[in-house]
Amino acid sequence: MLFPNQVSQNSETEPIPRIYQILGFDRIPKNILELPQELQIVSIIRQGFSIISVIKVAEYCGISESQMAALLATSERTISRRKKDQKPLDLSESDRLYRIARIFAHTLDIFENVETARDWLKKSNRALAGKIPLELLDTDAGTQQVDELLNKIEYGVYN
Repeated sequence: MLFPNQVSQNSETEPIPRIYQILGFDRIPKNILELPQELQIVSIIRQGFSIISVIKVAEYCGISESQMAALLATSERTISRRKKDQKPLDLSESDRLYRIARIFAHTLDIFENVETARDWLKKSNRALAGKIPLELLDTDAGTQQVDELLNKIEYGVYN
């Protein structure tokens, strides 16, 4: 299990990727840095995110723990129990949490403002058949739809 505060020091000249910040890390774990960059997040997901990461992602997205539990396909009670017992998320929950954090990071890259990114994710969108982007992040297919729309916005294909 990886706790965001149990990490090694990165090079001072190398900024930490935004996705790690959203997940509550201030540095990339030392054992993870030894892996090729494209496999680092895979290893972290497999080890299981700590409950701290759940809280941080919920804070960034501006949603409650209840809403986050629904997106992770688990219950508030399970989240509370994991918090109390300091147990990590399982593989599927960690993967879902990463998916949510990745979409929020992409949204933030495009809108360049946390509040604007939150608002966009929480409002119905006609390009998504009136669905709320955040509510689509509970499935991989829904996440792909939101990501594709963000790419269109980023490249000026859709506003």
